[in-house]
Amino acid sequence: MIVGIDHIGIALDNIETLGNFLTEALGIKCETVEEVPDRKLRVGFYPIGESDLELIEETGEGSTISYFLNSIGNGLQHLAFQVDDLDKTIEFIKSKGIEFIEKEPQKGARGRKIIFIKPEYTGNVLIELCQCE
Repeated sequence: MIVGIDHIGIALDNIETLGNFLTEALGIKCETVEEVPDRKLRVGFYPIGESDLELIEETGEGSTISYFLNSIGNGLQHLAFQVDDLDKTIEFIKSKGIEFIEKEPQKGARGRKIIFIKPEYTGNVLIELCQCE
């Protein structure tokens, strides 16, 4: 089921500001930056141990982080758990009466299958489940 913490997502109006700080002040180098056109996002990954900091910037209106940035501003946006079998994990969580934001898993950054649990079940913490393929 849960393998570990895959990444911590940080929504930003500009990923370079924090990215430059991470690299220059803390020595944490960016592994990759990529665009996720379907979600209207640009993301940078900064590995720390077995996990990553995922810096997220919107590339257009209506991105998947627009509401967060408009209502809260820059900040920690979600916690992502890596799972060994996303479909089985979804079935198990649904059996507990818990719902997801999306009806089906989506394609996220790094080509991973992802899905988000509705925050009303988690104390208002946005939790992503992802499976490496």
